[in-house]
Amino acid sequence: MRSLAGEARAARHVAVLDEAAVEFNRVGVAGASLSAIARRVGLTRAALYNYSADRQDLAHQCYLRACELTQADLTRAHASGGRGLDRVGAFMRLALEFDHPPVAVLSETASLPEGPREVVRVARQRNVESLKALIGQGLEDGSIRSCDVDLACQSIFGLLSWAPLGRTWTDNGDETFAIRMAAAIPPLVLDGVAAEGATIPPVRRRLAEVIVPPARDDKEERLESLARAGSRLFNRRGVEGVSLDDVAAEVGATKGLVYHHFDSKPAFVAYCYERAFDIYDRIMDVAETGETGLECSLLALELNVEAQLDDLHPMSLTTGFEIFAPTVRRAFTERTTMLASRSVELARRGVKDGTLRPFDLEPVALASAGTFSHLPKWLPPGDNRGSTQIAGEVTRLFLMGLRARPSAL
Repeated sequence: MRSLAGEARAARHVAVLDEAAVEFNRVGVAGASLSAIARRVGLTRAALYNYSADRQDLAHQCYLRACELTQADLTRAHASGGRGLDRVGAFMRLALEFDHPPVAVLSETASLPEGPREVVRVARQRNVESLKALIGQGLEDGSIRSCDVDLACQSIFGLLSWAPLGRTWTDNGDETFAIRMAAAIPPLVLDGVAAEGATIPPVRRRLAEVIVPPARDDKEERLESLARAGSRLFNRRGVEGVSLDDVAAEVGATKGLVYHHFDSKPAFVAYCYERAFDIYDRIMDVAETGETGLECSLLALELNVEAQLDDLHPMSLTTGFEIFAPTVRRAFTERTTMLASRSVELARRGVKDGTLRPFDLEPVALASAGTFSHLPKWLPPGDNRGSTQIAGEVTRLFLMGLRARPSAL
């Protein structure tokens, strides 16, 4: 029987992990203040080491707890009964509950030593297999339409991971908005946003036609090469899991080349984000030329998925937003908010012209980025599906949802 002292210690340990998860999501593993984490749970910095050996150990524990919390939600959803579609919906509602313990976004697992990293990988894969099982049940009982189970699973996890990050990047601490997003995401996955009976048109534009490389001088070409390589690595391994040496090696140069253009790693990361926003803006320019609101949404999603999977590699908005100086954060918040606002206008257009069903526009528009920003990290490197095939499947999930219908859209 556990003693009262043991129970108190266990509760304090959970509190430490909860606060660390929030801190890691805000500023990343490297930028996290261990003193701030300790202070928020009533500990000294020295006392924090009673619960973790060091920063990496604390990150390992947070990531493992994130997988355990997700597995608990999946287990409860499985036990909730009903058809497979009902259980998938139950899982998302449980994961998005307003009073749910904080879940660390698994963006920087590559920064962990090999042993702990493998433990987290196995735990995360168990989550994936459990969600795939719920979707598989829906396919068997006829409640879920035919779909690519792997991509559906990763898209759902992407939406759940982006939900708290999206509010950080838009500086939206409104609790009401968080509740609206939690309410809006499950219906998005179950039923999509396309109006009943709407026809999904063929995509008229491909990424290569949209993002045409401009004429660049030697310096601009070097910067583009560095930013593209860095973004690709950051997207797969997280910011903390990639050094400037790694970036330089990726382009066959020395770290000195990177420091010739950037005085620090945060400056380089910021440049990668600026480049990404320029790409996202260009994609939105093209999406706004669609003939209907549904076609606009289709263009925006398909082109963004292609951009993540092809050689362009815009950097995904992820953990660590608050490592930047206030002026940089404000600029990034403005650009993120503007992209979300433009997405809202596309959705509003679709609701008005009848190609999209009425839904809570603002949280769904913000959440939509989760369907593609998560993919570069979690798709297997050897996946041989083409980017257009993956883009079509992910977009179909957003537009149609998972629900089986008498006739396909």
